[in-house]
Amino acid sequence: MGAGASTEFNAEAVLSDEGDPTEPVADEGYDSDLAGDVRSLADHRPARDPAKPEVDNVRGRLSMYPEVGGKASKLPCAEHIKKPELYPHDAPHNALELPDDTLKLEFVHGYRAHDVRGNLAYDTRGHLVFPAAALCVVMDPTTRKQRFFDLHTDDVLCLAMHPSGDVCATAQVGDNSPIHVWRTSDCARVATIFPKHGKATLGLAFSQDGVFLASVGADELHTVMVYDWESGVQKKNTTQHAHLPDAPHYAGTLIASDSFGRNTPYVVKFNPVDGRLVVGGKVSLKFYVIDGDALRMTPASYAHGARKGYAQSSILSLTFLPDGSTFGGTQKGDVYKYEEGGARAVRKFANLHHGPIHDLMFTGKVLVSAGKDGKVKMWSVFMQGDFQIQISKVAETLLDPHWSPISYNSGKTPCVRAVASTPDAKTLAVGISTSEIYTFQLDVVGDHLQKERQATKTAKLALQAHCGAIDHKSGIDEGDVWDIAMHPKLGHFATVGEDKSVRVWSLKDRKMLRHARLPNKGRSVAWHPHASDGCDHVAVGTFCGKVIVTDVVTGTTVAVGQHAPEGSAVLSLKYSPCGKFLGVASGDGRFRTLDVYCGYKLVDQTDVVSDFAGETLLGQKGGSAKKADAGPDAMTHCDWSCDSRHVAINTAGGGLKFFTAPQCDAVSSNAPEILAQDWSTMTLPYSWGAQGVWAPTGEVGDINAVARSNKGDWVANERLLAVADDFGFVKLTRYPANLGVSNERSYRGHSARVTQCAFSCNDKYLVTTGGGDRCVFVWRRKDPAGPVDGPDGPKPPTKALDKLKLDAKTKPPASTAVINLDDRFPDDTDSDLEDETEYVTSGKASVGKVMVQSGVQDGVAVWTPINAENGIPNPYKNHSLAELGCLRGYKTPMTGNPVLAQTHVPSWWRKESTSYDLPKSRLKLNWAYGYRGHDTRQNCFYNSHGEVVYHTAALGVVYNPIYETQRHVTDDPESGLVAEGNTDDILCMARHVDKTTFATGETGRKPKIVVWSSDGCKALAVLQGFHRNAVVALCFSPCGRYLASVGQDANHSVAIYDWKQEELLVTFTNDKGSKVCGIHWNPECGTIVTTGVKHVSFVENAWSPGKEIKKGTVMKPRRGVFGGLGKWQNFYTAAFTKADETVVGTQHGQLYVFSGNNLTRVIPKAHEGKVSAVFCLKEHNVLLSGGDDGVVRFWRADDLSALHSIRIESVMSGAPAQISSITTDVKSKALVGTKCGEIWEISDEARLLVEAHGKGELWGLAIHPSDANKLATCSDDGTLRLWNITPGKGRDVFARAWPRKEDSQPIPNSSFNTGCARSVAWHPDGNSLAVGTVAGKVHVYELYSYKGQSRLTCIKELDTRNEWISDLKYSPCTPEDPTGGRYLAVGSHENAVDIYDTKKPNAEYELVGTCRGHSSFITHLGWSKDGTVLYTNSGDYELLFWYAPKGVQIVNGVDVKDVGWADTTGVLGFETTGVWYRGSDGTDVNSADIAVVHGEHGYQERVCVTGDDRGLVSLFRAPALGGKPRTYGGHSSHVATVRFSRDGGAVFTAGGGDGTVLQWEVIPEGRDVTPKGGAAATEVPKQTVEHDAEDIGGR
Repeated sequence: MGAGASTEFNAEAVLSDEGDPTEPVADEGYDSDLAGDVRSLADHRPARDPAKPEVDNVRGRLSMYPEVGGKASKLPCAEHIKKPELYPHDAPHNALELPDDTLKLEFVHGYRAHDVRGNLAYDTRGHLVFPAAALCVVMDPTTRKQRFFDLHTDDVLCLAMHPSGDVCATAQVGDNSPIHVWRTSDCARVATIFPKHGKATLGLAFSQDGVFLASVGADELHTVMVYDWESGVQKKNTTQHAHLPDAPHYAGTLIASDSFGRNTPYVVKFNPVDGRLVVGGKVSLKFYVIDGDALRMTPASYAHGARKGYAQSSILSLTFLPDGSTFGGTQKGDVYKYEEGGARAVRKFANLHHGPIHDLMFTGKVLVSAGKDGKVKMWSVFMQGDFQIQISKVAETLLDPHWSPISYNSGKTPCVRAVASTPDAKTLAVGISTSEIYTFQLDVVGDHLQKERQATKTAKLALQAHCGAIDHKSGIDEGDVWDIAMHPKLGHFATVGEDKSVRVWSLKDRKMLRHARLPNKGRSVAWHPHASDGCDHVAVGTFCGKVIVTDVVTGTTVAVGQHAPEGSAVLSLKYSPCGKFLGVASGDGRFRTLDVYCGYKLVDQTDVVSDFAGETLLGQKGGSAKKADAGPDAMTHCDWSCDSRHVAINTAGGGLKFFTAPQCDAVSSNAPEILAQDWSTMTLPYSWGAQGVWAPTGEVGDINAVARSNKGDWVANERLLAVADDFGFVKLTRYPANLGVSNERSYRGHSARVTQCAFSCNDKYLVTTGGGDRCVFVWRRKDPAGPVDGPDGPKPPTKALDKLKLDAKTKPPASTAVINLDDRFPDDTDSDLEDETEYVTSGKASVGKVMVQSGVQDGVAVWTPINAENGIPNPYKNHSLAELGCLRGYKTPMTGNPVLAQTHVPSWWRKESTSYDLPKSRLKLNWAYGYRGHDTRQNCFYNSHGEVVYHTAALGVVYNPIYETQRHVTDDPESGLVAEGNTDDILCMARHVDKTTFATGETGRKPKIVVWSSDGCKALAVLQGFHRNAVVALCFSPCGRYLASVGQDANHSVAIYDWKQEELLVTFTNDKGSKVCGIHWNPECGTIVTTGVKHVSFVENAWSPGKEIKKGTVMKPRRGVFGGLGKWQNFYTAAFTKADETVVGTQHGQLYVFSGNNLTRVIPKAHEGKVSAVFCLKEHNVLLSGGDDGVVRFWRADDLSALHSIRIESVMSGAPAQISSITTDVKSKALVGTKCGEIWEISDEARLLVEAHGKGELWGLAIHPSDANKLATCSDDGTLRLWNITPGKGRDVFARAWPRKEDSQPIPNSSFNTGCARSVAWHPDGNSLAVGTVAGKVHVYELYSYKGQSRLTCIKELDTRNEWISDLKYSPCTPEDPTGGRYLAVGSHENAVDIYDTKKPNAEYELVGTCRGHSSFITHLGWSKDGTVLYTNSGDYELLFWYAPKGVQIVNGVDVKDVGWADTTGVLGFETTGVWYRGSDGTDVNSADIAVVHGEHGYQERVCVTGDDRGLVSLFRAPALGGKPRTYGGHSSHVATVRFSRDGGAVFTAGGGDGTVLQWEVIPEGRDVTPKGGAAATEVPKQTVEHDAEDIGGR
């Protein structure tokens, strides 16, 4: 039966009428994307009270005298509101009139994408159509002009484009909410339909002929309705929705309806060929046919294909081909094809994407799929891959003017939510969950790689916005945008939000200029008033109390300070007008002033807020409130006086306070200096100038922000006041609004509370931010003399709009989600139900959570809701780092993740003064098991002492084959010392003419060339700065003074250095677009030859004896000329036989002989396949060549006549070993490197010197349980190898196996094949091993001896999973099982751990238990010492415990806190709490192990070793609780696995991408480091074999 299929009877499905119970159902598991789909949204359009009582013109609206018009329940600010002395006693005559100015919405930086899909379209003009807040936006991508359809009143969830491309249908959240059909050309309404869909309309679709419009709702049974939308003409608005215009429109006629069922629908579309309506949803797909006034439904059928893995799946996306077949994208990344006109699944295309496929479409030429893995893939109609676009790579190529990535997705894998193509199918738009829209050109040609490159080059960012997200634990919709700061002189502004970013925007260009990531959620922002005058500082306040100041011009961080208690948000920031001070208002109720010119140091602060009655912002009683939460006394807004001597403050409870600055002394509101002040800004909602915007029954929090325009005489009411309220409206009134209820112009568009508003420096624009809708609106202030109505101007407020605002009476939902206790939902929701859409109706008041304090995290109380079912506090408790004993101030990415809930301090641990010190033990690199041969050439040499020099990972290796010793040259990237070696993958090597000095070049953005001595293994020179991406080839000049190198930039530039002076002398470019593989320097005539892909060129006389190469010398390469003798092909290497003769190895097995740059001779069939290595030993008249046929062939150098040949076969496969390197120094032997990772020495016979794993990552590593000199490894090359690692003796492989090599098949959409081995474990008896593969298989091997040789044979194959086996371990030896290994635990990427009984009679390796409970893939597991308990780590940072062998979960981690563990290789747990380095995320540390190091005189130290994504090996004192480690370099890729030897005396590390195992000696404190192998450190051998004077070419 296929993967994930099940034919068990499904009684629940029968009872709920949700499909055929005999159909197989896919095991889809949990996916955060679907759990984060549309959540509890509500219609938040309450309005203020319409009453406008008479007022006292002097005292004003918020006076403390209710009898003359003040609030019946006065606000705390009332007694502090005083009329300024500058304002006249009699108000101007127009004080209560409408302002003359109006607003027109010009641009919206917003796109709702984080919880919906398929909501992007092109109209017939090639304009983009998408939803943002309560608007539908039509944008011209070329001119960046936008038009808006604004008749919706809440979040727009879905849209559908009419087949004509001229009409669009959109729907929104809200009870009895309408579906609008409107024209994209002028955004005029055509039809308005009111479906009975309950709380929202979730999907829309037009039929192919455009007659029918289908919709699916969010009611309980998810009703599907089909309308004839162009019927039912209405001459005027007859509905209760007064904001709709009185204009003719269609009301639509219901044709047919049916229920989809209780499962959530995700996508609805009409089949354009047969006219059927297709609706996909959670584990369901249904086909509807319109039959009169009914819908006839047929569910999709899968049972016939159960053996092929067909099963009911959640269908997220649909598209159709011209033949009528239906394609559905699933949650697991598969695509099903359904038969034309039927409902049977006829084909399954598995694993097209990694994770959900959110959108599918057919452009008319190609089928496009897009998914959570951040890839957009193009397929032919036969589902053959055409090419793909990887958004994460595209994001890295889009840079701002400061050469920083402009995309928020840079460095991340974004989730693609929607795709759309233009009518001509030439342009593709891609919508990302982080609210970005990219456009690409699809009319590209070439092979798939060329198409991908061309499409990537055409990428443009059409739109960017702050992004949202769903907290998958609480269900809270996060990502609110909170604050705006305007540039004081330019048309720029900055915004900040909960997506941890601060962004700078251009009003003129209508786009984001740059952004910076923040360590915490942003809450407030301020721009220095002297910007553009040398102080371009932008200050950001965060929710955790930090103030971060950056220079937006240079991109540097100026200052970071914790200026409020941790957990107390910085709610407002303002620079003083003089620019010397920064004012900080925070949630702890204190105002602070910082000195800008003294590094933003604290100058003074207000007094601590005294205890108060009532509740804090967290709902805690005032008497027990923490200092971080001042409740109603939290300071929310601040303004500076024009002379920078006073500040005015608003509090969360509606208070108004005044202080001196910078001393922060309280001042009475009656003080003369306050009454006489003129204020630089006016942003206080509770103030004298903003009284008129408050309704008589308004409550605290109804108005979030106000902003005064910058120009005009405010005393004469010539300025404007913009208002941002809590109900989604932006208002414009006269300033000061100090009398009565000011007449105001109201504008809608935001769907949630409007959090902030601000005028630009020239008052031409008003910018507003929507909290929950995450949109930034740019409004243009219109000249009163200009048009105010029609398409060129905003529509003025009408009585109908005012009535709309007064209809609703419900308060909007709070910024945090609430649970209605009356609904009695259980706390622990099954993952299948987490995708259900729940809507909060506006007719029922929200009931707050009942909370209990369950712990402390980062100094802030963690609150947990009481279980609504039984009133028991939720046991899920996150421990703080302080509770776990971590170093004070230590930060970890595990904060807030599930692991901290299950981590407990064991009873044996006691905090000591040395707990956070560096470990006293150290590591010393002893041996490197590896050789990079699969993609390099000519990279192994003899040095002057006969030692073998080669490279692997980031190491230069000097190997002495007589004494079996190695020396290494590398660099520690964190050491801070002068570089002594490479830090990334070494790709090339060159030997100096002195045969002692070598040069190695690496990969990287700014790669290094390191010149070093093989005697001392110390760097002699480091060359860096010119090349980009990688250094692919090197060679020394014949005189040894100069070094030539080739880079991997677009032009494959060549550089020539005077390497001793570290001076760049000459640069020149090769053929653009042709990859260069090698560079060679003729020792006689000085010609430089470069070879590569369809490339061979010559720089003649680049050097000559006695001639210096001057800096700036111009060198021009000349391409090879073939005449009629040869043709262009790939050329790999070259050697020089005569003064002006060059022999070049070719792709097709020939040797080309050039004189100058002219081809003069061709040696045909020199090899079968590529000739990758050529070397000439001119003094002995011998040329050696090596090819992919595994043959080393000897030629006479003078006439190129063949002498003899030697065939080399790989010791692993027995097949010919493809040769990549040949060098020699003497007539008696040669050194041969192969692509399969082997180095051979050939003389009379071939002798293997070095063996390593081949191409692919190396993850599997296990130490023999009893013999410290045996090691097992496995890698993506599909091989298992057992190593003899005895010091001083031949370290070689003594047994090999290739698990099911003959059955290895490529895995679709992956670089892996089914034979890739990723994990290995020894049985405790040391006689057998288990190997896990990426295909989900486990192979068990037995080790035996045959004729004195060790061999491996497969005795068992376990095939129960289909995903990567990430870890496996045998149970340890126990008194009940003295030999150990009774059980084998196997962890996989199917989120489960299987436990097998290895010794059950007649049923060895029988499955006896499965640990299920993780919601992500297993990463590590381990056994307790008594073999009764398992721990597991998972990809979503969970640490769980299980009883073995049944796999029953141990719910509370405290029950096993004192368990002794036999395996300590997990990265999640108490002893590894502090292994995460600064700036890391949860995936950066890959492996860990713990051991006790034994030194002299009874010395012991418990240490922890880790391997991380930086390629570093780190040694901590254990337990690691935030102390600094010792770090060591050597690996060039992520360190995938680390293991201590059984006695703790050695560490073995496996570098994932570099394919190398490094062996480190653990040196306790006080022990001297002596060389291994018995030879002195400086002793080197002579040649191992010296033949007679006979020339090897004469044999």
